[in-house]
Amino acid sequence: MARIQDFDGMQYCRDGTAAEKQDYAYFNQQYATSTYEIDHNMCPNLIVQPKRDEDVIQTVNWARDNKVAIAIKSGGHQYSGASSTSGKNIQVDLSNTYKDLMVLDTQDPTGQDKALVYVGVSNQIKDFNAYLKHNQLFVPTGQCAYVCVGGHGQTGGYGQLGRSFGLFGDHIRIIRMVCHDGIIRDISKSKDPELFYAILGGSPGNFGIITHYIVEVYQAKSYLGTVSGPNGFKGPHGIKGLWIYSPEILKSLLTAVAQMADDSNVPRGFDLCVSLLSIDFPITILFPTLKNAGEWERIQDKIKGALADQFLEWLNGSFPAVIVLYAQWCPTSKDDKYDETVDEWFNKFRNLKGFFKNETLIIHELEEDMSQMTGRWIFPKQREFDLPYVKRTYSTNSRTLEKDGWVDDVVGRIDLIYNPHHFLHSNPGDKEYEVFTHCKLSVQIQCYGGENSRFYLNKDNGTSYSWRDSSVVQTLDCFHDPGVKYKQYAERWQAKNDSIMVGPSSSFSKQDRRLLWGSYGDWDLGKREIWEYYYEDADKYQKLGKARDKADPNGTFTANPFAVLAFATSDV
Repeated sequence: MARIQDFDGMQYCRDGTAAEKQDYAYFNQQYATSTYEIDHNMCPNLIVQPKRDEDVIQTVNWARDNKVAIAIKSGGHQYSGASSTSGKNIQVDLSNTYKDLMVLDTQDPTGQDKALVYVGVSNQIKDFNAYLKHNQLFVPTGQCAYVCVGGHGQTGGYGQLGRSFGLFGDHIRIIRMVCHDGIIRDISKSKDPELFYAILGGSPGNFGIITHYIVEVYQAKSYLGTVSGPNGFKGPHGIKGLWIYSPEILKSLLTAVAQMADDSNVPRGFDLCVSLLSIDFPITILFPTLKNAGEWERIQDKIKGALADQFLEWLNGSFPAVIVLYAQWCPTSKDDKYDETVDEWFNKFRNLKGFFKNETLIIHELEEDMSQMTGRWIFPKQREFDLPYVKRTYSTNSRTLEKDGWVDDVVGRIDLIYNPHHFLHSNPGDKEYEVFTHCKLSVQIQCYGGENSRFYLNKDNGTSYSWRDSSVVQTLDCFHDPGVKYKQYAERWQAKNDSIMVGPSSSFSKQDRRLLWGSYGDWDLGKREIWEYYYEDADKYQKLGKARDKADPNGTFTANPFAVLAFATSDV
């Protein structure tokens, strides 16, 4: 393949010399490679790594003139592999191109409680968060440390602060983008509302190559409690908890999730997320205090008291499956006080240690400003387990989760893989034993809904993120050992989940409502039966399609099926 001329960055060709192919194989790795490299043909003809704007512009012009499509990668975490492409198409790898960070000294103040930050799309969440912390600032982001802000903004940026402050993408004010004609433009709600709308939530990577965002962030000093309440707490306040997996504990925590989701009047400042991680997860990265020898020994004594000797022998020092709780309250107005009602909410989680003494490993109480607390919720690992996966992300707008029995349903599904009973009371070759020993789960279940939720109230802010009426989002990711047999275990488990979590008789959601960052199954957004999972209605899809037609008239940014169809106005 002919390389791009006058390009200063690196270029790696699929069909080069043996040494070049070796380099290509290294740089062609991303999150979805373990699962979709073959099925989705994640093998671009050329991978280019621009050094600066001129390289990006040269690439766009070259691709347009040669009728080649571009896939754009910043962090490469899209579950279905949409950051890649195949055939004669190329991948633009921005992972090290745009790492600028600057608090802007604007003449048009956004208010004393806010600031504007210029951020390059190559910044990972952990680095962006650390920069904001240094400046006593914060903004909602997702929890995965190694996701880059480029794709994060286009797909929403779901995270721990979703109810209290909304999505990361809700805070993007200007998008700096290299367009199909090679010209750099600043896209804003005021200057180009249709394109701004489409980029933020519409069809990620299919409008141009984004280089930077200007993001409106919050001053941490403006979100501090002023009156001491129970236990002397003022807020912001949080609990970061850790339990050995137990279906009873999980049921208690998810009942709190269901009750919160079912109550549309929960005040804005509350955020709640329950996660589960299988055996062998390096838990010290989430709870660094466990690196202390004395604390580790205390925790090991609890584990020995909670689990059967035979199972402990099989664990052979590995950490057991765990439940992780992130619970947070932030005063979002001058009238918010850490009072008895707030303390009672936290007591739901504190009191579990009285019922589950050995299973309760850690309950950390956090009393600090939001610029510090947001970092507590970040997941500092590239991926949960270094294995192939079968993923599911479900969302619902149900307000009757507790009454409909969702808690029992989801605990029952999770318990099929997590419960040591399947190891202790089955034999090698039995399905229960094989699934337990060859599959691992990473589960995340979080509240987003309510009349006071910023996730909901931001619905008309000029972005196109779908399903703003969601009350709960749950991610059930099943990682499995390599091999067809183990993949089938994971697929069968997820197929049953589909029948329980979605459908007319489902306790969770009557409608299949998917999210762009959590895509699974058929990824062709040109099919009505697929795009209906991701967008509310045909009017929205056609509006996005018209923006696609205008922004990508030559198909330069249509590198794979995960793209809204471009509609000319006459076609609509």
